[in-house]
Amino acid sequence: FESAPASVRKFVIAVKGMNGVETSWVAVKAQKTLADGKRSLLVMLEPEDAKGKALLVGEIANQPDSMWAYLPAVRRVRRIVSLESHASFFDTDFTYADLGFIERQGSYVFHGEEDLNGVKTYKIAKVSQAREYYSRIFTWVAADSMLPLKREYYDPAGELWKVETFEKISVIEGVPTPFLVHMEDVRVGSSSEFRVSEAHYNVTLPDSLFDPAHLSKVADSDVWRNLGFSTVTTNQASEMK
Repeated sequence: FESAPASVRKFVIAVKGMNGVETSWVAVKAQKTLADGKRSLLVMLEPEDAKGKALLVGEIANQPDSMWAYLPAVRRVRRIVSLESHASFFDTDFTYADLGFIERQGSYVFHGEEDLNGVKTYKIAKVSQAREYYSRIFTWVAADSMLPLKREYYDPAGELWKVETFEKISVIEGVPTPFLVHMEDVRVGSSSEFRVSEAHYNVTLPDSLFDPAHLSKVADSDVWRNLGFSTVTTNQASEMK
């Protein structure tokens, strides 16, 4: 799902707490490959009290992801250090690390074939290295497309912690795109979703959009207006479940 062409996706981030009450925001995510590696930018657009919150992730070969966050309330860009990368992303069930690029290095174990909702899959486990946040991560990969459909994250004690699913997958301009990503914290009983409403690939994105020094201005970038994004209302956000 990490496309090579420069891309922009618009989506609703929805969080359902233990009491069943849902809170949602409208956001955009842009990705581009620069000279030194990939960049991913996520920025909140609505509602007004959340507008401008942003997360920038940089991937450089053989190095941990670099992350920067901008919060309008404090008016400064803050670099996310490795110890903070597994903190909650803006009170959702996703962590900063969950929104970074997939770490492919490591040891993996094949656990055979399984049927997942009528789809033939391969079950693969990533073996934890010392001091990693999760002790195990199981991934179910579709046998026909080799796309991930489900992940289970286990805590250091070996207990199931979170379950992530990739649903409503469509091919847009040749790129497989999940229009619904669901993350459930099974211990707490909360869940969060990314509900994509629009996806654009092979778009022209200025390198300056991915500059940490410019994070305070990205919410008002002309890029979003030039793509003709329409407003997603609260009712529309509910219909996209």
